[in-house]
Amino acid sequence: MNYKQLKIFAMCCMVFDHAVRIFPLHRMLGPLADLLWRRGCGDLADWLLADGVLYLMYIGRLAAPIFIYCIAQGFAHTSNVRRYTGRVLLTAVIAQVPYTLFDLAEMRVLGVEGNWRETGLNILFTLALALCVLWAHEELKRRKLLFLSPLAVAAATWLAMELRMEGGKGYIILAWVYYITRNCPRWQRALIYIPAVLLSRRGLVLWVAESLGTPELTGALRNCLLNVLGNYLGMLVTLSDNGEKGRAGKSFQYFCYAFYPAHFALLALIGFLRPPLL
Repeated sequence: MNYKQLKIFAMCCMVFDHAVRIFPLHRMLGPLADLLWRRGCGDLADWLLADGVLYLMYIGRLAAPIFIYCIAQGFAHTSNVRRYTGRVLLTAVIAQVPYTLFDLAEMRVLGVEGNWRETGLNILFTLALALCVLWAHEELKRRKLLFLSPLAVAAATWLAMELRMEGGKGYIILAWVYYITRNCPRWQRALIYIPAVLLSRRGLVLWVAESLGTPELTGALRNCLLNVLGNYLGMLVTLSDNGEKGRAGKSFQYFCYAFYPAHFALLALIGFLRPPLL
């Protein structure tokens, strides 16, 4: 895939990931499961509503790693880092209100009373911070202080966690790894991505380790596989980038910036209009 196709694919995965928070998959697949039960395929219906839903959720987990890759590639090719970071940050600020409304709409759909103060900052704040880290990496490289680059990553990750940015615990690490390995062969990047994604999701990995021998193990393992393996699969998708930009002019760029807050606003509106789940 070229850069434009990769970005469109990530946008589709993102919309799916957010749409199923307003239209839960088990409800969407319910009629099909009922049909299977009536046809005597109860086992298949049970699988569909359990494992089938879990496997479909992997689609949404592909989005973030691809967007992070696009940010790293964008930094590598931009002629003006400040302007690029400014655009991402401005979009993050614009998207925060729709993002918060979407979070409240999801709570309403689930029949839970939401609180806007509990909503963190959207992922574009994390990506803007990742751009600052990559800029710091290049500055440290220029000053022959490259050994300090991991400290910049650690400091930014701490800041992202303190400010409750989406993906703050590990997405900055992935952006940094994407950038420093961008010229490596595909097979090397695929191997390097394994420890990178494990480090970025270290909390889930530790949860599984702590749950060994307890009833929580099954839930912890399923959650870990979804969010660790799902992210890694998204990282592997980026290896399909053929290095071509595609027909991604200014209009497509502006569309991508506008699409992020717009899709949150639309899903939030639907969430507030539809009746809560019983």
